[in-house]
Amino acid sequence: MVEVEFIKKEYPLHWLVWQNDYKQLDTRLKKREHDKEKLDNRGRTPLMLAVTLGHLESARTLLNNEANVNCENSHGWTVVQEAVATGDPELLHMVLERRDFQRYSNRMAGIPELLQRLKEAPDFYVEMKWEFTSWVPLVSRMCPSDTYKVYKQGSNVRIDTTLLGFDHTSWQRGNRSYVFQGHILQLCPAIRGARSYVYKLNRLGDGATMMEIDHDIQQVYCEQMKTPDEALGILVPNEESVSQRLTTPIASIPKISPVYHVVRYPSSYVTSFKELNRNPHFSSPGALPLAWGPAIHSV
Repeated sequence: MVEVEFIKKEYPLHWLVWQNDYKQLDTRLKKREHDKEKLDNRGRTPLMLAVTLGHLESARTLLNNEANVNCENSHGWTVVQEAVATGDPELLHMVLERRDFQRYSNRMAGIPELLQRLKEAPDFYVEMKWEFTSWVPLVSRMCPSDTYKVYKQGSNVRIDTTLLGFDHTSWQRGNRSYVFQGHILQLCPAIRGARSYVYKLNRLGDGATMMEIDHDIQQVYCEQMKTPDEALGILVPNEESVSQRLTTPIASIPKISPVYHVVRYPSSYVTSFKELNRNPHFSSPGALPLAWGPAIHSV
């Protein structure tokens, strides 16, 4: 049996989360004396434990101190899935908002460095031809092949392709370009003779734009890879998306050797204590045990 003093010493943040002492937790986090991403013996970070227990205040404190939301415990469950299991819409909304913000921030962080390295690299043009062949008659005609044309100029990259995908028994062909451009206002012509079109991009600063150009229907699909700070509100989940997550099963995962099937539901699905006892793989917020699988363990 693990002693309390050992837990306080080895997992001080976990202990404060367990007690839901969010004020002391905030003080410790601001001092930066302990690793806020440290795992306990169940593979849970302090944030994962706070969400699993349904401790809203502790979870908010950890999120305000930049705890990582994009992590899993030793059973493979994410923080979002644990939040769904609590059935608490406020907790789930808070976790989803922070998760989306962290994903966006991590994605955007490397763009300025990437654009700078592209700009410093020599410009080039290359054609890459690839194909599959077979000695079986007529099979070679069904095998895919294509020639990629890659253009690099400054911090701009363009790839032309004609192979779009596979539909039942045939390969889909088209005339498509993918353009990655950053930094300054430029013209980006499609260099294909009679099928050439010119598209203008907006000024990008230290961001970038990913464009998919369909020359056959003369349409351009753009993804802006930088969002102004005031537009970050679009990352906030709406009530409908939160409600949908709370009213659907979290996950259904088949396990092999030994074979068993784990289905997790939000706690609102468990309508009676009798139903909870009938399926030991159900969990409810803050209740023990906090492990799922063929063997049930206590914390």
